[in-house]
Amino acid sequence: MDTAVLKESLGEIKKPFARLLCAFTVMLCLSLLASEGAHLIGALFIGYLAGGAYLWTLVFRTFRSAGMSAEGAKKEMLFGLVLRLLTLALIFGVAAKIGTQVFAVTVLGFLTVYLTALFLMIGHNYKKGKRS
Repeated sequence: MDTAVLKESLGEIKKPFARLLCAFTVMLCLSLLASEGAHLIGALFIGYLAGGAYLWTLVFRTFRSAGMSAEGAKKEMLFGLVLRLLTLALIFGVAAKIGTQVFAVTVLGFLTVYLTALFLMIGHNYKKGKRS
């Protein structure tokens, strides 16, 4: 795998990702404020951090595995998967212990970050495939 292609793809989705995430943040915060859930805004940002950590680990492990043999890359990606799942289990577990509303908003924050990045990457690769 060529890391230059991944760097190019990530570089091209940075600005749309930031814009969309800002728009979603405003909408979600206003929604929480309107429903008297201002105390849940922190949980939303914890979900954002979980999503950011998940994506960073995924990208970092992909970069590291790019220069490895197939067996080494497989182990690297498996370790990354375990690390990501443990991180999510820890964060969501703590949120669930605090309360169901906190858990729901934390998951919402995570899904907002993760799905926004996922759909932007899919769209970028789809457009790139149509060009060539």
